[in-house]
Amino acid sequence: MVRHYYIYLIEEEFASHYFGRESKIYHLFQDFHWTTVRSNHVDTLEKQVNYITKPIPTLFIHQLLSTHLSARLDYQNLHHIHKIEIRGNRGNATLIVKDSHLELSSDGSYEAETIFFEVLRKFDPCFLAMDLQGERYGWLNPIKERNFV
Repeated sequence: MVRHYYIYLIEEEFASHYFGRESKIYHLFQDFHWTTVRSNHVDTLEKQVNYITKPIPTLFIHQLLSTHLSARLDYQNLHHIHKIEIRGNRGNATLIVKDSHLELSSDGSYEAETIFFEVLRKFDPCFLAMDLQGERYGWLNPIKERNFV
């Protein structure tokens, strides 16, 4: 079964505020991705999504992935597409880098997608991955709650 994730870089202020309440952000993105262009709500949803997200630093992400993964024999890169195929046909993942978000499709074992997640989470703790069809979501690197004394 193919898994498809939308990965957004959330502004730190919102990531901290919604830690533990990710479902609220998830439902916003779910509405955003499933609302038709003809709907009256699409402009409002787009403004809300743009307000809580940061643009993807595409050049830096490409460099980061290449630096961390180029030594792997199972890694390939073609322009804005990065791919890992685990030997023995055990699994694969393809990451597409876009200006507003990342898209990751994977099949088979979770190993290939986890490799991408590990690289991204080291860069920024505010990446939120969402599998809209599987209704699964979560931070790539859980944000620690701030305790005020």
